[in-house]
Amino acid sequence: MIRYVFLLFWCTVIFISTCSASLENFLEHGILHFNWNGNPSFADLFHAMPESPSLAFLLRKLGHAFVFFILTAALFLLKRNLTFSGLAAFSLAVSTEILQLFFARDGRVFDVAFDSFGIVLALILLAVIHLSMKRAETLHYLDE
Repeated sequence: MIRYVFLLFWCTVIFISTCSASLENFLEHGILHFNWNGNPSFADLFHAMPESPSLAFLLRKLGHAFVFFILTAALFLLKRNLTFSGLAAFSLAVSTEILQLFFARDGRVFDVAFDSFGIVLALILLAVIHLSMKRAETLHYLDE
């Protein structure tokens, strides 16, 4: 049950981060504001990443990877299926970038790449842990 509650909490965090006008304003001042844009430009998804990104920009993108790393791990803890966890997390990554366009935010394909980095990192770590546990069970079984 706690895993479901955590997943719901984490998805809520992602949704608020996706749709709020300013995550920084929310974190610093507790002000949550939403701007609706009923006719977004989907071409904005394909804007290029800055050529010389600032440290603040890179830290925000690291946050993307972290958020989707945690999401992927939470999904895996529920379903115990790497494929499902990866595809579900990736689907949410794409969806959040599209959704941002409707909330006057900058949805970008390159953000999906940062999200995917966190997803792939989680999948690799989970696969290594899963295989290590299987191997330990096999060795324990052989020792008996």
